[in-house]
Amino acid sequence: MSYISPKDFSEDTGLIAEVMRVMGGDLRLEWMKDCPHAMAARPSQPRRGLTLDDINDDPYYGPSAIPEIIRRHFSMTPRGGVLPEGLPSLGYRLNRKSDVWADSATVLFEESKSRRWAPARSVPWDALDEASLSSEEDVAIRQLCTGLTSIGLVSTDVPSRWVWLMNQDFHEIKYWMCAQMFDATRLAEAFRKRALYGRGALGCDSRELGELLKIIMESETYPLASAALNLTLFSFVQNLGRRFEYLSTNAADTYLGTRLVQDASRFVAYGIDHIRQLVGTRPSQAEIVNDHLDLVENGLVGYLGSRELIEPLVVLSGGVESVAAFYRRAAEQYFERCVAAGLGERQDRSPLPAFLKLLDS
Repeated sequence: MSYISPKDFSEDTGLIAEVMRVMGGDLRLEWMKDCPHAMAARPSQPRRGLTLDDINDDPYYGPSAIPEIIRRHFSMTPRGGVLPEGLPSLGYRLNRKSDVWADSATVLFEESKSRRWAPARSVPWDALDEASLSSEEDVAIRQLCTGLTSIGLVSTDVPSRWVWLMNQDFHEIKYWMCAQMFDATRLAEAFRKRALYGRGALGCDSRELGELLKIIMESETYPLASAALNLTLFSFVQNLGRRFEYLSTNAADTYLGTRLVQDASRFVAYGIDHIRQLVGTRPSQAEIVNDHLDLVENGLVGYLGSRELIEPLVVLSGGVESVAAFYRRAAEQYFERCVAAGLGERQDRSPLPAFLKLLDS
């Protein structure tokens, strides 16, 4: 049901009378008198321009002014603005700072803008016309791109599920999540175009990848969704980008691999910082996140073992040993990131080591 305002403003005699007084030259300018604090915002590094950190330098407007739990501000007013009486609540549900915050979000947001690229023009697509790929390798590449397209699309859905529930005081995180959605959209666009370039075709969907993405999508809280998407999934997506670049035989695939690594790295950086600050503020959350990652990693094992992923990698890598080594390196990096995020050593509880051992048998 649509929201209905408490007044019919077109028939509000008080409002109409105020408008007529203003149009007659009676300017009260009370909003000028209410400005509580002024600051001198200037670029700290002119080459970079005016950044979020520059305008956060004053503690009145910066994130240090945000309490752990917001109890009085649920309107659209930007942080630091004057709050008159009677502002409508927008019904925000994410009002606890540690549930969302990462100090690195401002830098990641600025970096996302400065390193943007356009798949339509930035990728040297004509390099694919001269690529020395066998017919089997060509189909294998297109299969990998199909999975990456699905990951990109769902990675726009996850932040979109939570961003509108987040208090306006956390605007840096909301900015960052919008940048995530744009980055993920670009990845989905780029890899769909790679799959279809020339006489191309999309590959086969993967039930196991679908199960993994559903686990992430249906995470019950934002911290769990962030850990699942940013820390777990994108640790492996980043490594898949490195693998894509390593296996490349042409400039187009090299470019796509490097950009996948670049963009995925921002997801990972936020995930580590967010979860580290969460468990640093509320240590009891570490076990809750670890319990959820048990489920996520089970889904990840399914995806890593799916024929729609492992067989194209084998075809392109020339054997199973190379793929097993790639999986081991990716898992080692992921576990190191879990430690950096304050979740401790996950190897003893994770299903990944047993799966990797199976590949060596």
